[in-house]
Amino acid sequence: MGSKNDGRENTLNPGDKGRFLSFFDVLCLGINAIIGSGIFLFPGKLAHVAGPSSIFAFGICGLLLATVGLCYAELGSSFRRNGADYVYAREAFGNKAGFLIGWIAWATACFSWAAVANAISAYMAQFHPAFKTVWLVKITACALIGFFGTINFYGIKLGAYTVNAFTISKTLPLAIFVFVGLFNLEPSNFAGSLDFSFPVMGSAVFLCLWPLQGFERIPVVAGETQNPSKYIPMATVGSLFVVVLIYTFVQIVAVGTFPALGTIDSRKPLADAASLFLGGWGGLLMAVGAVISMTGYSAGNAMSSPRYLSVLAEDGYLPTFIAKIHEKHLTPSNAILLTTFISAIMALFLNFDTLIDISNLAVVSQYFSTCLAVIWLRYSRPDLPRAFKAPGGLIIPIIGCIISVWLIKQVKLQEFLFTVGIVFLGAFLSWLYNHLSVSSSQKSQVSNGS
Repeated sequence: MGSKNDGRENTLNPGDKGRFLSFFDVLCLGINAIIGSGIFLFPGKLAHVAGPSSIFAFGICGLLLATVGLCYAELGSSFRRNGADYVYAREAFGNKAGFLIGWIAWATACFSWAAVANAISAYMAQFHPAFKTVWLVKITACALIGFFGTINFYGIKLGAYTVNAFTISKTLPLAIFVFVGLFNLEPSNFAGSLDFSFPVMGSAVFLCLWPLQGFERIPVVAGETQNPSKYIPMATVGSLFVVVLIYTFVQIVAVGTFPALGTIDSRKPLADAASLFLGGWGGLLMAVGAVISMTGYSAGNAMSSPRYLSVLAEDGYLPTFIAKIHEKHLTPSNAILLTTFISAIMALFLNFDTLIDISNLAVVSQYFSTCLAVIWLRYSRPDLPRAFKAPGGLIIPIIGCIISVWLIKQVKLQEFLFTVGIVFLGAFLSWLYNHLSVSSSQKSQVSNGS
């Protein structure tokens, strides 16, 4: 199953320099992928779980995920091909393992895209109550998915310019929230004993996993990036560091200015907090920021997620027409169309909370596979070019594996069973395609022989 293409180089012909992504492009892709809906939706949940201790949760989770990020950085500096987790698993553990990880990565990207597209209306309801109705939520989600899929159909640089603009736009409201909020902190809101017990902080750190996902998307476009061996590691680690810093200050301001943060069931905690120290326009600013942020996430997902699907088809696991590169726009056009369609269907029939639950285990499985691949390739391919190498020998990837296993243990049964179902579906589709291809080839040989 699958072809024997060298995973080090992208087999796609980039055509011209206008197709390549710069360092700023891939850094923005990472920051944009991480800053989606989570920071606008989760501060209240964190405060409910951990109280004032929640201000440390993003930092702890970021420190743990840094071990995973360093593993992505190392392998991202070695393989100059689209696909990230898929390429790493395939090179380390073989074709079947590679396909399953690539399939999970693509399916997760579709679920995440659909989840965030659904969540946008929760903040748009700040502008008009009509966005609370189910039909408008679904229309909005599908329209955004279709729009950004179309943009990326016409060129990766066009998609990158869109992502860059949204990345800058989404950080401005958060910066204003932090800058003004730091001058309005109420010390009494931090009163009480800090609880760093494992049940409390463990739950808080696990909650932070969803808002901090996204840095793993950067290596997915390595095959279409300038100097990937240098830019991919820098952007992967850099984007995680920048966002953890932003999130930590946002949580500090949210806890320090909004005494009811952990006691109410709010879908817009930052808007509620900003309304207290900035007035009505502050709540409106954060609502706008949330819409921009989640919309920007959709733009970034439209760029990265089809690349998983295209490399799977390129290597023969799925119908090869999916990997077709558009002659004029130089994009995996069929993969973009199919990914956009599937994501829209998911957004239409599933809700935000269900989509979040589904995607967590799948992402952590990718983390574990990549960290384990670093360990395996250190021994099996010691001469593999590594422009960046995670420090400390095997300590970093081993810690990354342990953290991934711990995170996997936190998942719900529903999440586990659904992920297993996704794996079996992917394996069946790949087997069916290859079985039909072999049968067709045999019939052709018989016909030619006669």
